Amino acid sequence: AIFGRFNYSLLDRYMLTFTLRDDGSSRFQKSKRLGLFPSVALAWKINEEPFLKKAEWLSDFKLRLGLGITGQQEGIGDYTYIATYTPNSQGAYYPVFGNGRTYRPDAYNPNLTWEKTTTWNAGLDFGFFNNRITGSVDIYKRKTTDLINNAPAPAGTNFRNSIPMNIGSLENKGIEVALTV
Repeated sequence: AIFGRFNYSLLDRYMLTFTLRDDGSSRFQKSKRLGLFPSVALAWKINEEPFLKKAEWLSDFKLRLGLGITGQQEGIGDYTYIATYTPNSQGAYYPVFGNGRTYRPDAYNPNLTWEKTTTWNAGLDFGFFNNRITGSVDIYKRKTTDLINNAPAPAGTNFRNSIPMNIGSLENKGIEVALTV
């Protein structure tokens, strides 16, 4: 759920957007259920400044900066943080108690938490001759921590040979350039 969003523009030159997400998931134990994910973006339309306002050949010239954090919970089951049991479906019955059905324990990880991705970016948009030529240059860095993945469990523990865990991190960075003529 989006907790709050704020957009502000001053003189059609300076723009600010702030978003705060407060997400909750029943896929994590109670103390780790909530995730607070903020983002902020700033933009400056440089071509709207008085010193460039009369440059008719310049249609667009904008500097952008952004920072945001998102949370992911995909790839895990609904109750992987608590011990659960699954009825035996192989037809093995032991008619000593009740209906004789047996249950097997499922693997679980009480320490599982949100996978978090932090993204920084800076960009420059430009347009010339009534936007007949447009383009952009973006520099970004994206780092994901607490990656959710199935990993081997120590032998003799946790009823399975692998369980969902928060392991490792991943970092991407680069430059993207686009030009339209």
